[in-house]
Amino acid sequence: MSYRLLAATLWLTLVVAGCAGTSLQSYKPKNNDETLVVAALMKIPTGINAKSVEVLMQPYDDDLYVGNFHKYLGVAGAQAAMRIGKPELRQAYTQVFRAVKEISVDVRDFRLTLQGDRAVAEAWTEMLIKVEAGRRESKQDVVRNEVTWRLKRGPMGWRIYEEIFH
Repeated sequence: MSYRLLAATLWLTLVVAGCAGTSLQSYKPKNNDETLVVAALMKIPTGINAKSVEVLMQPYDDDLYVGNFHKYLGVAGAQAAMRIGKPELRQAYTQVFRAVKEISVDVRDFRLTLQGDRAVAEAWTEMLIKVEAGRRESKQDVVRNEVTWRLKRGPMGWRIYEEIFH
């Protein structure tokens, strides 16, 4: 009986690992436009991992629309607005970076569709957040979010003009 359980567990692990998809970091762009889109999107995990609001905000267009922001677990508070713009997103990340001891993010199950001067990227983000829990202790939490980024090519390169959380 235990061999069946072991075999089933091993099979399930292999299936899950095979279906895990591609991370943003390991994505292999097919052409120059995809390379530029991936480079722009890489600034998000790079900025979060470095706790740098300036790096994090670089790929966002000035007329950014963030939809379903209240669903952005780990960043949005309980009373967060459903829709925000770039200034509010900057403020939210600034507050989060001040409040946490450590923060890192992985972008998983990355999918990219490119058509002309528009691109759509979909992924799951997995954010590891550590906060002070007491004297010399920290509390760790893992937060997962599904996100869609819509990008457009302009004079400043590829920019995110819409970010939707699901």
